[in-house]
Amino acid sequence: MTGGASTLVLGSGAGGLSLALLLAETGRRVTVIECQDHPGGLLQRFYRHGIPFDTGFHFTGGFGGVLNQMLEVLGLSAAVRETPFRSRLLLAETGRRIALPTGGIDAVGAALEAEFPAEADGIRRYFEREKAIVQRTPMFDLRSAPSDPLAFDENEFITLDQWLDHLRLSPEVRTVLGSAALCHGSAPCEVPLAFHSRVSHGLFDHLARVEHGGDAFLEGFRERARELGIELRTGVRVTRLLELRDRRCHRVLLSDGAELPCDELYFAVHPRAVAELLPPELPGARRFREQTADREESCSFFSWFGVVEPRSGVEEPPELTSYISHCNLNRILRPGAGGATGIGMVRAEEQLPDGRRIHTLTAFATAFAAEAIAPGGDYRRDPAYRAYKERRCRELEQRILEAYPEYAGRLTRFDAASPLTFRRYDPPSGCAYGPRRRVQADRGFGRLPLRNGYLAGHGALIPGVLGTLMSSFLLVRRIIGEPAWRQLLQRKLKEVRS
Repeated sequence: MTGGASTLVLGSGAGGLSLALLLAETGRRVTVIECQDHPGGLLQRFYRHGIPFDTGFHFTGGFGGVLNQMLEVLGLSAAVRETPFRSRLLLAETGRRIALPTGGIDAVGAALEAEFPAEADGIRRYFEREKAIVQRTPMFDLRSAPSDPLAFDENEFITLDQWLDHLRLSPEVRTVLGSAALCHGSAPCEVPLAFHSRVSHGLFDHLARVEHGGDAFLEGFRERARELGIELRTGVRVTRLLELRDRRCHRVLLSDGAELPCDELYFAVHPRAVAELLPPELPGARRFREQTADREESCSFFSWFGVVEPRSGVEEPPELTSYISHCNLNRILRPGAGGATGIGMVRAEEQLPDGRRIHTLTAFATAFAAEAIAPGGDYRRDPAYRAYKERRCRELEQRILEAYPEYAGRLTRFDAASPLTFRRYDPPSGCAYGPRRRVQADRGFGRLPLRNGYLAGHGALIPGVLGTLMSSFLLVRRIIGEPAWRQLLQRKLKEVRS
């Protein structure tokens, strides 16, 4: 696209790519800068012996609601299609197994009331509060009236634990209702009830996988980027902000020596990477750097990738099993868990180019970078690191067989990834969800000390691909203003046009 403001987007995960598409739709000339050799971040898939595995994007909520709206505005509805997916819980400490229904949030609530009849009233009150929180969050419907979804809400000032304490629920029920914490990485003792509820509601209400995983998003993004004239530069990073006048940056220096002019900079990267770029003499830069340094990271994962040999005549549909070792999510989601773990086990079916159908299994267990040892140089060749990976793989295989004893003799391991591996996809920390969310903590979102710089915090409303897209939409709505926002929806969203 020619003409318009010269806009740079740093980072090409779901947040950066969606920002680029939205900004190009408003007439801006957009260039995306990605430090890795390939775009996509944790959306990327990798292949072993021709079999695809998901790096970090395994499932999502939001289909049937705001995700469909966002895909339509981005022009990705045809590329991104959901596939049936069911969910189960295994509370290993008590041996309880719960199959969650797929009929929506009310069906899940009813099933849990039947599972725990003595606590039905508390469960009912929990879901009533969760649904009310979501209904009051405007960006869960792009057509909502202008208001600030990050404004005051009393549920932002109490923790999940405080609300569960008030309901007087047992450790088992607390763990079930808090299980979505494994999908935002912040412990119940510190995460705001509102933040947890938005994540939990999406996953309980409509959990889904995407056909072809993150590749579907990336193929759709590439096609739309070509149509909109978006330039994508990979294998380079911004090393300095140049020509700072009136607290605005007018040019940047890239690691390959090139300089690019810019009217606007959008950072869809970790806040620590932004803090490193802000010149110390810039007013407000020191405070931003201190705030960023004070925020602790959420958990990362250790992931096991393999295949399951199918059983003749036995149907094994795609599903998520959430394995929770102890009925204490605070112990699991804070460093030093001492053997306590939460594991997502995703069973999927992939069709290969030759027509064969393969059952893949990905198991990702809560982990922290410090446990992976961090030797200098090429850690992948370090004997201690390789021994650590082998030990974690064997532990995970034992947990998989605990959840699926019928898999004995049918599992084949293809690869594994530690928190250090994920640093390559999501630098600089490799954590799964960015900084941990705490009551009254800064969200890391919006305008920066740089007047023409903006931070698209992927956890401003909720984490994951759904939350990342929502944050991009929210930021663009703020930047372009309501009249231009309504015009964009009028052009792109069928519900508005009709």
